[in-house]
Amino acid sequence: MNLSQFFALIRPRTLTAAFSPVIVGAAMGATQFETIQPIWLSLVYTLGILICVLSAQMAANIWNEYFDFKSGLDLTQAAGNSGSIVRDGIDPSVIKRWGYITTILPLILGIALANAVTWWYIPVGMLCILTSILYSGGPNPISRTPFGELASGLAMGFAIVGITLYAWTYTLHWIFLIPAVPSTILIGAIMMTNNLRDFTNDANHGRRTLVITLGHERGIQLLRGLFLISSLWLVLWAACGTIPWTSLLALLSLVPAMKVITIFNTYADPVRLNEAMKFTSISCTLYHFLWAIGLLLNTII
Repeated sequence: MNLSQFFALIRPRTLTAAFSPVIVGAAMGATQFETIQPIWLSLVYTLGILICVLSAQMAANIWNEYFDFKSGLDLTQAAGNSGSIVRDGIDPSVIKRWGYITTILPLILGIALANAVTWWYIPVGMLCILTSILYSGGPNPISRTPFGELASGLAMGFAIVGITLYAWTYTLHWIFLIPAVPSTILIGAIMMTNNLRDFTNDANHGRRTLVITLGHERGIQLLRGLFLISSLWLVLWAACGTIPWTSLLALLSLVPAMKVITIFNTYADPVRLNEAMKFTSISCTLYHFLWAIGLLLNTII
């Protein structure tokens, strides 16, 4: 397997689900709470968390590729998978080996972080990894049920924000919910976009994803609603004075978000619909990064 094939295998568009919550969590920790340790140490912990969650997301993508092949889903899927096995002819055992490597790495790094910050990282991390494994594997993968968006949102959005904020604050605070809730929603939106794109193929293979349960049109309406709720969430807390008005820079993420809805309302071709994944990833990334920039700007102004 060459570098370009490995790059496709890890599905870089989905990696925003891992690093975006870390960025906004770190920005909240740095600007909204008193400093309890040297900034450089908090940044070191943040880097460790970032590497850990990125490798965990890569592992989820690799295992998803492997189990989609085993179930036969990849044989008729025009977009969404890397094609490492069905198109590039890479031995499934190679994919499986990389799945083990990328699963073990966050385990080792997670233990090191737990030793440095809190041993509560171990049960939380194990729960997230278990969710990641069950998302793609097992007799009834979560990704094939109506709970895929919720599971991925909680494991990759809610949990990552909380873990990152704890590394900066060494406490639990209700304010953690302010970035954690929209992160959960937007990570779920990435998965929902994926399932809307694969709607026909998933239905033909007996999957019961949330959008299949709701129906295609109501699935698009729900996706639009999730984007809008995430934006209104920011306006609400800014109006309450809990977060600075500069955080509203993140509202610019609505531009690519509405592009996603336009694509789904215009095209039916899975290859064209794959563009929706790109714009959802862009929207999610912009939301988190612009919010983080807004928080940092407020400390300067």
